[in-house]
Amino acid sequence: MVTPVGFDDARTNVDPKAAALRQRERAGIGYVYVALVLAFVTAVPALFAREVFGDDWTVYYIYWTQGAAGVARVLWESAHAGFAIPMTLFVTLLNDTPDVSARLAGLACHLVNGVLLHSVLSRSSYTRRIADLVTALFLLSPFYAIRLTLNAVYDFFLLFYLLSYELSYSKVRALRWSAPFCLLFALSLETLIALEPVRVVLAWSGPERWRQKLARLVPFWLAVAATIVLRLTILGKSGHYAGQYSFANDFSIIANALYAHLMAFPSGLSYAYSHGVALLGLPVSAAVTLATIAVFARFSSTALWTPWLLNGRSTTNAMLLLLVLGAAIALIGALPYALTGVYGDVTRGESRLLFPSQFGVLILIATVVQAIPGSRVRAAVAGGLVAIFALSSAHDSKWLLYDGLLSSDMLRQVRAALLADPEPKVVKLQFENSHVFSFRSRCLGGNDMNVAQTILRDENRERSFIYTDYCGDFTDPHFVVNGNCPVSYLETFPCPPRRETWRYRAAPGIPRPDDIGFIELLTATLGNNSSATEGRGELMQLKDGEPAPVARAEYRPPCNRPGVRGAAWLLALPAPACEGAASGVR
Repeated sequence: MVTPVGFDDARTNVDPKAAALRQRERAGIGYVYVALVLAFVTAVPALFAREVFGDDWTVYYIYWTQGAAGVARVLWESAHAGFAIPMTLFVTLLNDTPDVSARLAGLACHLVNGVLLHSVLSRSSYTRRIADLVTALFLLSPFYAIRLTLNAVYDFFLLFYLLSYELSYSKVRALRWSAPFCLLFALSLETLIALEPVRVVLAWSGPERWRQKLARLVPFWLAVAATIVLRLTILGKSGHYAGQYSFANDFSIIANALYAHLMAFPSGLSYAYSHGVALLGLPVSAAVTLATIAVFARFSSTALWTPWLLNGRSTTNAMLLLLVLGAAIALIGALPYALTGVYGDVTRGESRLLFPSQFGVLILIATVVQAIPGSRVRAAVAGGLVAIFALSSAHDSKWLLYDGLLSSDMLRQVRAALLADPEPKVVKLQFENSHVFSFRSRCLGGNDMNVAQTILRDENRERSFIYTDYCGDFTDPHFVVNGNCPVSYLETFPCPPRRETWRYRAAPGIPRPDDIGFIELLTATLGNNSSATEGRGELMQLKDGEPAPVARAEYRPPCNRPGVRGAAWLLALPAPACEGAASGVR
C-alpha cells in the first residue's frame, strides 16, 4: 500500500497534548446518553395514566365550557397570559384524553432541553467542565414532577429560554435577532430570570472585548426589564386572582419561606432515596445502585470521565465561580416566592415552584462531586446519584399510574352514588390513608372532585357536590362553610342544605402501591371497566359513624356535550359512556 507523500509527517506532527485534550473534552458525554435513555424509559409508563391535577382541572373545565377564549381570559387574569398558548395546544391536540398530550409534549421538551442545556453549558470554559454531569442530573432530577402534568408548560418555556442562547450564536443574522424575542416569550414563566447569571458567565468568558460583551447582553436585559414592567402593570393579577400572592410584610415569614425553599434539596434527596428504594424493595434497589456505581467507576476514564476541579489555580478559580453561580441561581429562583411567603415543597404534586432554583442546586451538586479527587471516586458518586434519581423518577411514573387508577375508581363510584338520589346534597368524603395512595401526598380539592361530575351529570337533576375532608373546602370561609360550593374555584353555586358523610377506602380491592407490580398496574389502568357503578375500592355512607351501603345509578350523557368524552375517559367509564345521536340523545 502506497502512503501519500506527507501523510505520515502530518500524522506524526499532531500535538499529543492537544489530541489528548480534545479526547478528554469529548469524554463524559456518556452521562448525557445514559440520562436521556433513563429519562425516557422511566417516564413512559406515566404517559398512560388517567390523571389530572387540581388546577389543571380548571383549565380543562374552562376549555370544555368556554373554549380557547375562556382559557386565554383566565390565564390573563392569573398573570400567566403566555401559558394560554401551550395549554390550549395541549387540550386541543388530544381533547378526548386530557393530560396525555401534555405529558407527551412535556417529555419531548424535557429531552430536547437536556440536549440544548448541554450545548449551552459547553460554550464556556467555566461551565464546560460540569456540562455532562449537570445535564444528566437535570434530565433525572426528582425535585419536580411537572412534566407529568399539565404544568409541562415549564419545560415548554425552558425550551424557548435555551433557544435564546443557541440562536444568539447563530451565523444567520435573522436568527440572532430572534434570540431576545425567544427570551421574552420564555419569560412568560418569569422565574426563569433566575437563570440569567449563566448568560453573563457565557458572555464574559468569550474572546470579545468588554464593550462587545455588553452589546451582546443588552438585548436580553431589555427583554428581562420588559417582562418585569409588564408583570407589574398590564399583566398583573386581576379578576378572581387580584391580590393573590401579595408581598408578605412579616420578615420572619419571608425568612422561613426562603429557608424552606432552599432546604428542598436535602429533603428532596431523602425523598428520592426513600421512594426509589420503595420501587423495587431495599435488596433489589441496593443491588441496582451498587451495580450502577461499579459500571460508572469502570468507565471513569472513558465515556464517564469527569475533570477534577481542583487541578491547579485556574481550575480552582473556575470551581469557585461555579459555586457562586449555583448559589446565585438557587437564591434568585427562591426569592420571588419567599417574598410572598410561598415556598416549594418536593413532597407535593405541585413541586413546580422548585423549578428555577433547582438549576442552581444541580450546578452546586456537580461542582462538589467534581471537586472529589480520583476519577473513579467521582464517577462512583455520580453513578449513585444517577441510580437514585432514576429509581425515584420510575417510582413517580408508577405512583401517577396508581393515583389515576385509584382516583378514577373513586370518582366513578361517587358519580354513580350521586346519580342514584335526585335530591341535591353536599357530601363530605373521608378518604382513608389518602397520603399513602395520592401522588406525592396531594390533596383532592373541589376541582378534582367536581369537574368530571359536573361535565357528566344529568342536567334534569339539581346539582350535588362532593368534597374531601382534608383539603380545606369545609373550613375556608369562602367556600362550603359560607354556603358556596365551587366546581373549579372560578365557578361557584349555592350549596344545597342537605349534608351527608361518605367514606372511601382502597382496601381490599386495590392493593397498596408497593404491593402491585408495573405490569399489573398498567393492565388495570388501560383495561375497560365492566360497570359504571361498581369499583375496586369500598364507598360507604356513614350514618352515626357506622358504614352503610349507598345506592348506585347509571346515566349516559349526550356524546356531543363538550368534555364528555374526556371526562368519561378519565373516570374509566365502560363504553359506550355516552349516548350518540343515532341511539337517541337523552
